[in-house]
Amino acid sequence: MKGNQMIKRLYGFATIFAAVVVAAVSLSSPSTAAVALPAPEPLRVDTVTATQISFHWSQNTSGSVGVLRARIYQNGALVTTTRLQRHTASGLVPGATYSFHVVAADDAGNTSPPSRTLTITTRGPGVVPPGPANLRATEVASARVGLAFEQPDDSWDIGYYEVLDGGAVVATVPAGPFNGIETIDLVVRGLAARSSHAYVVRAVRGAIGVSPSSNTLTLDTLARTDPAAPSAPTGLVAKTARYACFTVDLTWTQSSDNADPQSAIDYEVLVNGTHDGWVRGAGAHTIGIVPVGDNTITVRAVDSSGNVSAAATTTFVRSPSCGDDA
Repeated sequence: MKGNQMIKRLYGFATIFAAVVVAAVSLSSPSTAAVALPAPEPLRVDTVTATQISFHWSQNTSGSVGVLRARIYQNGALVTTTRLQRHTASGLVPGATYSFHVVAADDAGNTSPPSRTLTITTRGPGVVPPGPANLRATEVASARVGLAFEQPDDSWDIGYYEVLDGGAVVATVPAGPFNGIETIDLVVRGLAARSSHAYVVRAVRGAIGVSPSSNTLTLDTLARTDPAAPSAPTGLVAKTARYACFTVDLTWTQSSDNADPQSAIDYEVLVNGTHDGWVRGAGAHTIGIVPVGDNTITVRAVDSSGNVSAAATTTFVRSPSCGDDA
């Protein structure tokens, strides 16, 4: 009897000792802290039909443990988990609107913040996809205004945007590239001081036509208080680009102005008297292609009041041996 009691006591001591050891080990070896994984971005649409929506994303694997998977949410509900970086939602209703977002998760249970949410309307008879939104002013001067707007989520089939002022098209802007750019910025130049404007933007889709217009942005340009032109750009140099003999890299020394800082001075580039492009606050520009033969290249500075500097001019010769596939 005494032997049995002794065994029970020893067993009890052993149990208590083991519990103390486990507790000590737990205190001295803290558990691994959870890691916040990078969100799956950018999230971009590939195609939209009457019954399917396909999209893809990029995933930074920094900090992940083991296999990284993407949880796909449709209208707020988890619909699938995948190791891929693309997804196609099928069996959808024509003309219905769906939302999607993605969350990354790894084998250790770490998760990312949700990606941005895509909001897409499937195609169908009479369905007009949404147009650009949140048209706003980024600059208002006496001779120019800066505008910005958000592309619709399904911008994959938009060819370009039309900017209208009072119903007349005053500018066209290519759709943003397929890399997650959601905001489009542009500048409308050559405006009269103290003039009133009512801008809207609409998307032009090849097979569907014109989208609904954005919100209307009404604004007035400022009074012109600066009559002085910027100094002329100097040191204009034209060189053949490294990757193509018909492409020209330009550099010049920037102008100065009595009212605008250098960062606000525009430069207009012309090739043989024809407008090629605008540069804001920089002394470099690339001309995509010039004709064979002698080309006169001109750069002139324009300030926010519309004052134009004297021109800087140089000549670039494209050899007849330089073909368009060179």
